[in-house]
Amino acid sequence: MKKVTKLIAGVVLAASVAVTAGALVGCGGEAEKTYTGEYSYSVTYGTSTSTYGVKVDVTVSGDKIKSVAYSATQPEGWHNITPTWKEDAEKGQLGYDKTNAGLADYLAKFKGKTVDEVKAIKVSVNDKGQPNTDDAADTAQGALIYTGATQTSGRVILAVQDALKDVK
Repeated sequence: MKKVTKLIAGVVLAASVAVTAGALVGCGGEAEKTYTGEYSYSVTYGTSTSTYGVKVDVTVSGDKIKSVAYSATQPEGWHNITPTWKEDAEKGQLGYDKTNAGLADYLAKFKGKTVDEVKAIKVSVNDKGQPNTDDAADTAQGALIYTGATQTSGRVILAVQDALKDVK
């Protein structure tokens, strides 16, 4: 009976050490932290003014982005995607429905990027604050462009960069 008790105690101790070591290695000893950022501007078309903007929550662990999500507290009156925007395949524009449907996949592209990589992205904006769509390579650099929704991706990148401004 003593041998069985010692054996069980040894197995429990070994498992405990293995789990603790695995947890330390797996998380790198670095805690996750979530930062909130936003980007917005107003544009007047005729007699109507619209505010384009987005607020995001960016979760970081160490120097890596774990996730990017739309913040649950979007400011009232802001929209990141024009609700009346129609798809125009000839011009390569996705429109509201397709852009909105693909947004989760687009936000997932930030996962695994380093904070410095995302901070270094250059997003051109015009004098009104609109991300330019004439030079996609400059607007969203490679994989972080949302093809067919370039202004949307520019606003998201600028909001993510705002969230990361205090991350060292």
